[in-house]
Amino acid sequence: MLRARVSIGGYYFLLFAAVAFTHPFFPVFLRERGFSYGQVGAVLSVFSLAGAVASIVLGWRSDQARRRRRYILGTMLVGAAGYLLFPYVYAFGVALLLAAVIGACVMSSQAVMMALVVDLFRHRGTAGSFGQLRVFGTIGYLLVLLVLVLWRDTPLLEPSRMFFSVAALLALSALMVLLAPENPEEIEESARLTVNEVLYLLRRRDIVLYILAHFCFVGALMTATANLSLYLQWMGATRSFISLAYMTSALFEMPFMVLMGRLSDRIGRTRVLAIAFIALPVRLLLLTVFRAPVPVLLTQTMHGLTFSIITAVSMAFVADRVEPRLRASGQGLLMAAASLASATMPLVAGLIADGWGLPALYGTLLALSLVGAAIFFSLARQTAPAEARGNLVAPTGGQA
Repeated sequence: MLRARVSIGGYYFLLFAAVAFTHPFFPVFLRERGFSYGQVGAVLSVFSLAGAVASIVLGWRSDQARRRRRYILGTMLVGAAGYLLFPYVYAFGVALLLAAVIGACVMSSQAVMMALVVDLFRHRGTAGSFGQLRVFGTIGYLLVLLVLVLWRDTPLLEPSRMFFSVAALLALSALMVLLAPENPEEIEESARLTVNEVLYLLRRRDIVLYILAHFCFVGALMTATANLSLYLQWMGATRSFISLAYMTSALFEMPFMVLMGRLSDRIGRTRVLAIAFIALPVRLLLLTVFRAPVPVLLTQTMHGLTFSIITAVSMAFVADRVEPRLRASGQGLLMAAASLASATMPLVAGLIADGWGLPALYGTLLALSLVGAAIFFSLARQTAPAEARGNLVAPTGGQA
């Protein structure tokens, strides 16, 4: 499986190296092109909404074909081409169109990739294997971020060079996927998979409740981290301190991604996810009451108990509960929930911050995380005993 590990680890390394450019600096680029804050928010929301829809559709198509690589390769290459065009974008409508294409491609490729990981490592500890591979994404992100922080006035952030770098990294990540073996399972004539069978997943109580809990968790966590730089700036933190805060979270993310994935393979997904659903409200409560940069920096050490767990274990939680023929469809629903949260919550957050201030924003996110926790623990009463019995998958058309 060395080939698979090199291929998938390389995919995540290069993908998130590209994200290190776009995550902090894409909104800045849009503002410099004269877009308003509302237009910037709309572009980012369209990116995520298109990703939500495409993740479901491409997951279903991948399950039909019982092939993963062709969909990952195609979507990543189209996404790379889209980024090459962005330096020439000045019109808001064109930015929306490109954002929709790129978001659909990049987000759906990740959903299909998670299904490929399950295909290849389902007998070797799914969450632990995924954590070991996904951590390369964090390493790629950190390395690029370090270069950009240490190389002052770097020409890499000039728009044409930045988007060329992003496109090149995405194209290379697509090519890395060609190294991965692909051994489609001979099961149940997957090519005849219908939309109704995929929609069946949305009628299963365990899947629906977890998707809702995941939406609340991701919406609260990612909105909190996205606004952390503004929060620290409001407290008077310097730019170097803000960079340190983000680097701290990434450093704690890496070991926990592996450790918590392995732990869930041993003691069950529900128990490990429970840690995250408890830790997130605690983290957001601390952010709500703290008013100084150093205490806020310390909360970043909890990233391993929140982001790492939800990333490494959620995909395994869903994979355990869907039939192999619906594997990518299940991951598509999970990615769609995360994308929808990323699309809607920043807009809501902006309205709250404008009206009542940043502390009120974090208080609202705390409430959202508590809603997610309540949904999850109502589900945990069913899933924890089922994990202990090893009875997780309900057959298509059956009862969950």
